[in-house]
Amino acid sequence: MEKVKHTLKIFFNNPITRTILYGLGGGILILVFLMLFLNIFTRHGNTYAIPDFRNVYVDDLPKLVEKAGLRLVINDSVYIINKAPGIVIDQNPAPGKHVKKNRKVFITINAKSPIKVPVPDLEGNTLRQAKAILEQDGFEIGRLSFRPDLGVNIVLDQQFQGTHIDQGTMIPKGSKIDLLLGMGMHGERTGLPLLIGLKLNEAQNRIIEASLNVGRIRFDETISTFKDSLDAMVYSQYPAYTENLSMAFGTRVDIWLTLNQSRIPKIEQEKKDTVNTENISADEIFE
Repeated sequence: MEKVKHTLKIFFNNPITRTILYGLGGGILILVFLMLFLNIFTRHGNTYAIPDFRNVYVDDLPKLVEKAGLRLVINDSVYIINKAPGIVIDQNPAPGKHVKKNRKVFITINAKSPIKVPVPDLEGNTLRQAKAILEQDGFEIGRLSFRPDLGVNIVLDQQFQGTHIDQGTMIPKGSKIDLLLGMGMHGERTGLPLLIGLKLNEAQNRIIEASLNVGRIRFDETISTFKDSLDAMVYSQYPAYTENLSMAFGTRVDIWLTLNQSRIPKIEQEKKDTVNTENISADEIFE
């Protein structure tokens, strides 16, 4: 035992050993101090739930953001014609997510002044071609109307807000362009697509491509946000789908949507992919 004590005494009295030990001790103290400082500075474990800023006017945001202890960054702006100008369309991080104080929140707002773009020339195109051109240029198809003409589903006139609109006219991007189309001369009719289980955008496309008009769109209680409306699926349609049902061109089709999967009837896939038509459309002739 005495030999061990003597050896340790010699070891710790060595200047080199003492220097190493002092260095290690100082390093440990500095490391502990840094950990305590960072823990206090970053408020470790202290997080806040991000409020929902969507549908709030951008002028009202500063007070809300300051109250929540966050920082606001306008990341992008879009123009959605059926949304109020100046409101928040989307945010990142999402509402309810827990973040540290002073975190940046990136938002997308609906522009107060719409971007204007020229109207394309649609006359003489098929309905399908006109739809593709409008979507490419940032427009939407509005109401479809029909009159007797040999050119089934051929665009005879293009209209905006009830009147004819010439090619090149500057109107807000996202506007709806109404189309007057031919419906044949011999009582041609179209079929009703099966819409059950489709999302909103796909259901609207199926209705238009069948030479019908999108009627009322109704959402149930599961839909509370714009994103919900995009993810919702059709659980009912009127007129109800029936095989071999023929309809007049331009008939309105109403749809009801939900996020509740249990409300959506189970439909055979073969039926879901079916669009019953009795007319030979101009789209088929041109393909």
